[in-house]
Amino acid sequence: MLALAIGAFGLGTTETIVMGLLPQLSAGLHVSIAQAGLLVSGYAIGVTIASPLVAILTNSLSRRATLLLTMGIFIAGNACSALAPDYTSLMLARVLTSFSHGTFYGAASIMAAQVVPPARRAEALSLVYIGLTLAMILGVPMGTVVAQMTSWRMAFWLICAVGVLAWSTMWLWIPQDRASGPAIPLSAQFRAMLHPLVITMMLVSMCTSSSMFTLFTYITPFLQTRSGFGTHAIDGILLMIGGGLCLGNLLGGRLADWKMLPSCAGLMATVAVVQVLLVPGSLHPWACLVLLFLWGVCIYAPMAPLQTYVVACAGAAPNIAAVMNQSSFNFGNAVGAWAGSHIVETHWSYGGLPVLSACFAFTGLGLVGLAEYYVRRQTKKPREVVPHPLTSATHAVVAHPKQNLRPHA
Repeated sequence: MLALAIGAFGLGTTETIVMGLLPQLSAGLHVSIAQAGLLVSGYAIGVTIASPLVAILTNSLSRRATLLLTMGIFIAGNACSALAPDYTSLMLARVLTSFSHGTFYGAASIMAAQVVPPARRAEALSLVYIGLTLAMILGVPMGTVVAQMTSWRMAFWLICAVGVLAWSTMWLWIPQDRASGPAIPLSAQFRAMLHPLVITMMLVSMCTSSSMFTLFTYITPFLQTRSGFGTHAIDGILLMIGGGLCLGNLLGGRLADWKMLPSCAGLMATVAVVQVLLVPGSLHPWACLVLLFLWGVCIYAPMAPLQTYVVACAGAAPNIAAVMNQSSFNFGNAVGAWAGSHIVETHWSYGGLPVLSACFAFTGLGLVGLAEYYVRRQTKKPREVVPHPLTSATHAVVAHPKQNLRPHA
């Protein structure tokens, strides 16, 4: 778990580090702030498009080999970023680095599920995701400080060093495993991905991420404009939100191991209510702080359980399901940031961000209800795959014709 978490920390840091390096990148590469910001979009688009392709190419490898290969790509990509002579080279290096993202998380998700008892799989994945959470709390601020004291290139060298540490610990600690049995035809895997429940849950993942990044992308101007907080105060608030994300990450794993879909529905409903309350609450500093902490806890809690559940629902296509869900998360990041930018430019201004975030959360809540409908309908059909969040990540559950099926928790 520690080896996987270190890798997740590195990936999370390199994904978001550009947000803290915009002034240095703009000055060093002689581009505008807006052009420097596109380095974030380039990475996200690379993850969305490349992840399924890399998953197909590595489908015959063991998961240990896949983890080591993707971390090798990560190290090479960040080294190229540190050495990039101009803006175009840095953009290409970012896209190269993004090739490792979805496949690493996909293989890490399945590996985490294999090394713990079935009843603790969602909790195990939440421990891996702590690395991603810590990247938001520690990785980006530390990289920003290093860049301010030296240069933006040193920030990428430090991320590269994290990748070397992750590769070394995975080589030492990740157990040897075999390639996952007989090769399943790609056509069968894609048919599994077209199952209505799989598609629905990936849409839930997208809505969860969109709800988060609609507000989180613009959290600094939101706090300055709505609550009147200064720069140093906002640094502390971001640390507080990060603590909420960590707590939510652990809470989400435990809730999902208890009851996945009801827990997810409750969390999405809570997120929506908190975001609606932020509209008036953000005008009062202390109320804003309480609501943002609750928002941090609830918005991040479903992330790791959703990854586990989508893999389980896909049955015959765990590898592709894991990386496609990561693509859904990253596409949600882009949708949320894009939609938020349009809200900020209208008469709604920053006060409309929580409303739009709540709309994404309510949409996700409706999709969770649709997923529950699909699960209940399948329990009435013998010979059908019955997805369950605690099912093996590599095998579908096939009911025998005379088996009396009951809805899973």
